[in-house]
Amino acid sequence: MTESSFQNLVKGKNVVYITVKNRDYIRVSQIERILGKSAASYKVYASEKGNPLTRALDLRCRVKEIDLAATDVVIVGFLPQLIWEKIKKRNKGAVLVADFFLSLYDTVVLDRKLVSDGGLVAGKMHEMDKRVLEEADLVLTDTRADADFFAKEYKVDKDKFETLYLEADKRIYDAKVSSPERKKAGVKESEANVLYFGTGLPLQGTDIILKAFSLIAAKGKNITCTFIGSTKGIPKPVVDVARLYSDIEIINWVTQEELADRIRMADLCVAGHFNKDIDKADRTIPGKAIIYEAMEKKMILGDTKANRELFAEDERHIFVQRGDAMELSRKIALCLKK
Repeated sequence: MTESSFQNLVKGKNVVYITVKNRDYIRVSQIERILGKSAASYKVYASEKGNPLTRALDLRCRVKEIDLAATDVVIVGFLPQLIWEKIKKRNKGAVLVADFFLSLYDTVVLDRKLVSDGGLVAGKMHEMDKRVLEEADLVLTDTRADADFFAKEYKVDKDKFETLYLEADKRIYDAKVSSPERKKAGVKESEANVLYFGTGLPLQGTDIILKAFSLIAAKGKNITCTFIGSTKGIPKPVVDVARLYSDIEIINWVTQEELADRIRMADLCVAGHFNKDIDKADRTIPGKAIIYEAMEKKMILGDTKANRELFAEDERHIFVQRGDAMELSRKIALCLKK
């Protein structure tokens, strides 16, 4: 990682990092690694509760116990909007950094469409986003495309933003084969293996991925397609068709260590994002792409502005138009020469 304003800011300083996320999340681990290398001292306050609201409530209750008296820099991360007011009241003059990993308005209203745009709730979320962006001394985003969008949408000075691209935790996700190497679960040695994992968020386009896997399986290409993650947001007929094929393996959850082993053993990895109707999909780089890159895996990426910030099309990075399951299946087969 190259030197940055953020790294210079925390170098030799006493830092408190409060994040509305679990501690082993890729972004949290990344920032903690930076603090471990640069800060004089640091403390991390995360929450292991089950969802953003319960994590925020947990942290809001614990904020009063956090000693900020001798703190030089306070970093508030993942969804800083949910605890920002509490932190501001406790702050004793420390520099405030917002790791603006998620926008409430962008995520809840524009992406997931859980509330109507233009309504009171949407307006309040927009207001909460804007307050953090205006009051923070430095705002971190994980892509330039997001920084451009936030600066324009909330009318905030672009100079306040810095892009800090995601980095995989090399302690777990490296290119070396584990020892002893676990056998490929459900995958014959003679078969090609394509893998996808994800949480099932709408922008990921998991329906496109599972449709593509079914198209491959239907042609009898002798390719094992492994899908790790939730199918909750995928139309039931798409999931039902996929489950008809023995060449498609659907797994709800694995540990990070198990996931790393499966990635190592895959011949091709699918990154995304593939939803063509959600603008956010064009502005975000999938965390899985960062992990695949760290593990030196050949991958298929959605053709997005954000992905092209980090990746150039070559033999190991293949771009596919968003929303096209047929083209995705064709590219998978071509990459595996089947």
